[in-house]
Amino acid sequence: FPEGGTGDGSHVRVFHARIFQTALDAAVPIQPVALRYRVAGQYSPFVAFGDGESFMGNFLRLLGGPPIEAETHFLPLVADAGEGRRRLAETCRQRIAEVVQG
Repeated sequence: FPEGGTGDGSHVRVFHARIFQTALDAAVPIQPVALRYRVAGQYSPFVAFGDGESFMGNFLRLLGGPPIEAETHFLPLVADAGEGRRRLAETCRQRIAEVVQG
């Protein structure tokens, strides 16, 4: 996850550009993927990790919670246009944000 952490899913945080360097070095396109979670058809922060919550704590909380719909959106590939990793990261972030926040 290029944000380098978790959030509540209401918005997409800044992407760390250094994570994209490997794709640039390999000269391969990036496959942006947007994940969106809903409870009863509506956005819900229920899936997000709480402050200080462990993986196991989050997992157990999710098992005892309401049914969760997980949407996975595979977006068009993003190739390097010679503008560098920061621009590549921002392009991917913008495309994902359009889905998550839209």
